[in-house]
Amino acid sequence: MADAKADAPRRHARQLSPAFVPAAILIGAATLALSIWWLAADALRGKPWLAADVGVVRSELWLADGWSELQTSPEAAEAAFTRALRLSPMDAGGWFGLASATGRFDWLNPTTSKALKMSYYTGFNRSDLIAPRLILLAQVDTTRDVELVDLLQRQIRLILTRAPELKGALGQAYRVATDANRRIIEAEFKGASQSIPE
Repeated sequence: MADAKADAPRRHARQLSPAFVPAAILIGAATLALSIWWLAADALRGKPWLAADVGVVRSELWLADGWSELQTSPEAAEAAFTRALRLSPMDAGGWFGLASATGRFDWLNPTTSKALKMSYYTGFNRSDLIAPRLILLAQVDTTRDVELVDLLQRQIRLILTRAPELKGALGQAYRVATDANRRIIEAEFKGASQSIPE
């Protein structure tokens, strides 16, 4: 009985296809190569453009590249954010980045308002985006876009009712807001019987 159990692995080994060992080696080599490629992209995070080029299918690397390029080259940042969004279209941070890159010099740019809307639709309650996105939204021309007005009102209400620690962001948004957006912010504060922070 014990001999039969000991012979079982030998019998199964003889039944394996002759292609098994080369296939196993090939799969192992491919797995090792992919791991090295993944780790190489992570090791290059100090150079976001290079990390994104190496880790070409990783959206978070393209996002990092976009944020690093935003101040010096909005066009390069826009391309990086667009690439990140092709890989991960539900990333609210990517949409916010695209809105920031396209709206730096032209607040009437339709790409800016569409990207800003998508940032809200894909991550309305993302706490890391609430303040910077509100400040950007306050600067966008909302007079011809009912959706943007609704988003601005909803964001203000959210802060006033559920996130009072972010009221400072409302003060900042008010200071940089267009005249139309200032009136919206004032109306929301008046409706909540609160005063706009300095």
